[in-house]
Amino acid sequence: MNNYQGWLSIYKPVNITSFGVIKKIKKKFGIKKIGHAGTLDPLAEGILPVAIGKTTKLISFINNAIKEYEFEIKWGEQTLTDDREGEIISVSSHIPKVNIICDKLKSFKGVISQSPPKASAIKIDGKRAYRLLRNKEQFEIKKRLVKIYKAKFIEQPHYNISKIKIICG
Repeated sequence: MNNYQGWLSIYKPVNITSFGVIKKIKKKFGIKKIGHAGTLDPLAEGILPVAIGKTTKLISFINNAIKEYEFEIKWGEQTLTDDREGEIISVSSHIPKVNIICDKLKSFKGVISQSPPKASAIKIDGKRAYRLLRNKEQFEIKKRLVKIYKAKFIEQPHYNISKIKIICG
């Protein structure tokens, strides 16, 4: 038995799940009680807060904290999963101009109603939505209220790709 307790800020690279990170830490250090605050998509990279020991009781407080995300949007293609892994289900030649994107981002402030993607980690009747989607099961995800503190355009590295930062609750 070990007496490890506290928080770790772990950099999670692309192509590993948040649970995969936890599993590796658990195995390497023989930690019995461990958890993470906030699931990062396997395609996402970033800081994953990891709680060890009695600190796991504080995870719910961290999940309610303000978070910051940087991401890219590829305009002109819609996928089944709303990410780059999914099958393309719609194509458009309309690519919004930078000034239009910036103007639209101004409306993303305050409390908004969000439709989470079907490829999310949200649980539906005890099962992860992304698993239901991969198993081709029919389901709906309820909209959620989300607080947006700031939505900022960062850059346009390619004519149909925008990099954006969101600070949210």
